Amino acid sequence: MNNKFDRHRIIREIITKNKISRQEDLLLLLLNRGFDLTQATLSRDLRDLKVGKIYDTHLGSIYFIPNEESDQPLRGAISLQFSKNLAILKTEGGFANSVAVRLDNANIEEVIGTLAGNDTILIVFREDVSKENYLLALSKHFPDIDQFIIT
Repeated sequence: MNNKFDRHRIIREIITKNKISRQEDLLLLLLNRGFDLTQATLSRDLRDLKVGKIYDTHLGSIYFIPNEESDQPLRGAISLQFSKNLAILKTEGGFANSVAVRLDNANIEEVIGTLAGNDTILIVFREDVSKENYLLALSKHFPDIDQFIIT
């Protein structure tokens, strides 16, 4: 089996149902399921699927596939504070990357970009937009965002 569509479907299934911490383990599971692929192909597949890693207390970090449904809560978010055209979104440890990926994938016009650490995300907004419009833009994609705002 070398169909890219089928391979992507199985990668999603494996990552969703298992805690996979190493690419080599995922490659072995795919080979065992009849897929003939190289490490380079798997790396491209992971990039295409926008696979990231989140913190796991036992394994250190595990693969996850960001949920692309925009009305899902921002898992791991704790607080959001604004300063002019910047915002700091605090998350639980290890969640900043996955939340930043969700923000980036939302393609919010008012957001220039994000920068994620372990538990903090810097969100840079366009300067010509008011704080109220930042909030409106964020809440269109993430309805639960208002519960994290610190004034």
